[in-house]
Amino acid sequence: MKPWLILAGLALAGCTVGPNYKPPRLPLAAAYHAPAGPLSGTAPWWMSFHDPVLNALEARALSANLGIEQALARVDEANALFKAQRAAQGPQAALDGHAARQEESVNAGLGEFTRLGSLAQANPALAPLAGALQQAAPNLASRVNNDFQLGINTGWDLDFAGGLRRQAQAAGANADAAQAGVAAARLSVAAELADAYLRYRAAQIELGDYQKLDGIMREQLGIMAARVKLGAASKSALDSASARESELAAAIPDLVALRDTQRNRISVLVGLSPSYDMPELATMAPIAQADDFGAGMPADLLRNRPDLVVAQDQLIAANARIGAAMAEYYPDISLGALLGLDSTSVSNLFTSDSGILQGVVGLHWRLFDFGRVDAEVRSARGQTREALAAYREAVLRASEDVESGFVHLQSAQKRLRLLDKKYKAVADAQAIAQRAVAAGALSHDAALDAQRAQIGAEIDLLNARLDNARATVAAHRALGH
Repeated sequence: MKPWLILAGLALAGCTVGPNYKPPRLPLAAAYHAPAGPLSGTAPWWMSFHDPVLNALEARALSANLGIEQALARVDEANALFKAQRAAQGPQAALDGHAARQEESVNAGLGEFTRLGSLAQANPALAPLAGALQQAAPNLASRVNNDFQLGINTGWDLDFAGGLRRQAQAAGANADAAQAGVAAARLSVAAELADAYLRYRAAQIELGDYQKLDGIMREQLGIMAARVKLGAASKSALDSASARESELAAAIPDLVALRDTQRNRISVLVGLSPSYDMPELATMAPIAQADDFGAGMPADLLRNRPDLVVAQDQLIAANARIGAAMAEYYPDISLGALLGLDSTSVSNLFTSDSGILQGVVGLHWRLFDFGRVDAEVRSARGQTREALAAYREAVLRASEDVESGFVHLQSAQKRLRLLDKKYKAVADAQAIAQRAVAAGALSHDAALDAQRAQIGAEIDLLNARLDNARATVAAHRALGH
C-alpha cells in the first residue's frame, strides 16, 4: 500500500465532528442566606458528633452495605465499556485458520476435470493432455480435495469523522458518572445510618423516661385511691387520673416498636440480617450533638454534591453522542490487510509458494439514509437538551436543600436552647421540692408532681436534641460532603 495513502488516511482521521462540551451557566447565587462559614474539616462529617459507636457503625456500613456494592459494580461495568470503546479506535487483528476436506461435483466447477480420465480412454488423442494435467496438478484429477488456511486479518477504522472518539467520550463520561454514583451511595448510606442511629438512641432514652413516668403515675394513683377511701378525694378524680395513666402506658409499646425498627434499619445498612444481635447498641447512650459548621459557598456544591457530578457527567455524555450521530453523515474509511497461507497439503503449507498478501482500503457511506441520520442527530440533541435541563434543575434543588436544611437547623438550635433553659428551671424546682419534702413542708404526692414535671421537660429536651441532631445530618447531606 502506498505510504501517501496511509498518511492521507491518518490526516483525515484527525477530524471530529459535533459540538465540544462547554460548562453551562448555572442558576447559582453568589452566597447563601444560610450561615456562610467554613465547611467542616477533612474528616468525615459524622465524626463531628464525637460518638465512637456511630463512627464504628459508619465504617461497617461503608464497607459492607449492599447498595454501595451495587454502585461499585456499576463502576466496573462502566469502566469496561469505556475501555472497549477506546480499544475500538485502534487497529484490530485476528488469527483465523481452517482445515477442510471437500468432494467436488463432476458436473460443476473443478470437478469437471475429473472427466478427463474417462474421456482419454474413449479418445486417445486426449491422453497426453490428461497425463500432463495429472502430473502438473494431481488434485484436479480427484473429486476429493483438502484445503488448509492460516492467516492474520487486520483492520483499522480511521474514524474519519470522529464518531468513535465521540462514543469513547460518552463512555468515559458515563464511567465518571458511575464513580460519582458511588460517592452518592456512600453519602446516602452514611446519612441514613446516622439518622437511624439518632432515632434509635432517642427511642431508647424516651422509653426509659416513659417507664419512669408510668411508675410515678401508678404510685400517685395508689395515693389517690387511699384518699378516696378516706373521703378526701372524689372517685371522678381517681378515674380521670387512671385514664391519663392508661394513655401514658399505651405509648410505651409504640416506643418499643420504634426502637426495634430503627435497630433493624441499622442492621440492614451495615449489611447484617435484623435477626442478628448488635451488642454495641444495648447500652443506653445520650444523643450526640455535632460541632458547628457553615454552609460554605454555593459554588462548592458543584464539587461536593455527588448527584450534581452525576448530572454533569450525564450531560457531557449526551453532548458527545451528538457528535457520534453527526459522524454518520460522513464516509467511514478503513484500512485492512491479510497475511496468510493457503495450501491443499499440510506438508507445503508453510512454504513461500503458499503465501497470501492482501491490502484493502474500505469505504462505507450511508448515501441514501440521511433522513434516518437526521432523526438520530435530532434525537441526540433532544437528549442533550433534556440532560441540560435536568442538570440545572438538580443545581436548583441542591441549593434549596442547603437553604432549607439550614433553616431547619437554625430553628432546631433555637428550640433546643429554649427547652434546655426550661429543663434547668424545672430541675431546679424539683430540687427545691425534694428539700421541702425532707423538711416536711411538702407532701410526697406534690413531690411526685414535681418529679413528673421534670421527666416531661426531659422528654421535651430529648426530642429537641433529636431534632437538632437530625437537622445537622440533613444539612451535611445537603452540602454533599
